[in-house]
Amino acid sequence: MSSSQVKALTEDGKEVVLFDNKTWRFVNETDEKTLDGIETNETAFVKSKESTFLLKSKKIEAGIYINPKKWRTSKTSNLPTAEYTFQNSENPNVMMMGCLISEIVPIQTLKNLLELKISTLQGSVDYFKINKTEYRTVNGIKVLFLDYSVNTKGIDFRYIGNYYLTEEGYASSFAFSYENSFDKGKAEMQNFINGLVKAEKSKTAEIIEYTSPPPPMSTKK
Repeated sequence: MSSSQVKALTEDGKEVVLFDNKTWRFVNETDEKTLDGIETNETAFVKSKESTFLLKSKKIEAGIYINPKKWRTSKTSNLPTAEYTFQNSENPNVMMMGCLISEIVPIQTLKNLLELKISTLQGSVDYFKINKTEYRTVNGIKVLFLDYSVNTKGIDFRYIGNYYLTEEGYASSFAFSYENSFDKGKAEMQNFINGLVKAEKSKTAEIIEYTSPPPPMSTKK
């Protein structure tokens, strides 16, 4: 799709985005049922055994365990709420990014947080669709799981994330890829977002430049 897009209103007031190839989409194609009834998934989700490296939030009592063999810190982020951004290094042919964000904001419920997320999407992308919402228990904490698709500047992306409320605000672990390669990286992105945990705030700057340990040194006899 071209990056040249126009937004318009239908006769009944719904916003659509028009593409150069003469196709169009509703800006928000979310099924109302997805929002009206958020179901609870009774499965207990836990972090991967390979996710051993903990990074703590500096603002919220939360953190994320990552697999340092598959995820590397990245400086590529234009999100003011992002504390840590990661890029998956396992498969160079599949673009996968991950992030831990946090914000000190008085949100009462996870459903209110969903409404805030939708409002933010409406003002920042050309098109979006909420594919799935459900409450989950991840590492002993209740979260809102969110799966959604967006189009921005003619490119389709797919996101999944866990959103966690604290007394001070919220934290979220999310990951994304291009829509057409989402299925290839879905399992690894799911492992990434399931690293979200409740944790004490970081009291010092986190050391995030990590490398593989050096090989064992041989000793002379």
